[in-house]
Amino acid sequence: MDSIDYGKNIAAYYFWVFPNMMFNFYPWGFSLNIIEPLTPSKTKVRFISFVYDESKLNQGAGTGLGSVEAEDEEVVQQVQKGVRSRFYQHGRYSVNREQGTHHFHRLVAEWMKDE
Repeated sequence: MDSIDYGKNIAAYYFWVFPNMMFNFYPWGFSLNIIEPLTPSKTKVRFISFVYDESKLNQGAGTGLGSVEAEDEEVVQQVQKGVRSRFYQHGRYSVNREQGTHHFHRLVAEWMKDE
């Protein structure tokens, strides 16, 4: 009863630890995503799931997580192909769609300035 979210219908919690970790808490447990830059053009993403309650694996948030992660990887790979295309012309961030990307790039730029 002391939680700020007590009585609310919360599907999942998502936390990001700069610069490369995401913690995704679901009713069944949590998923840890670790992003590892390998080269300037290659990155490895590790998805590690920890199941606390198997009876909740196929219901609510986090259902089919493996499929969603595979779809996300495919989207990122296709975007990178497009970005490397000679037809791609970069421009400003999409104000409505890329707030997270813009925020992340600003954090990286600030971090690199301090190094």
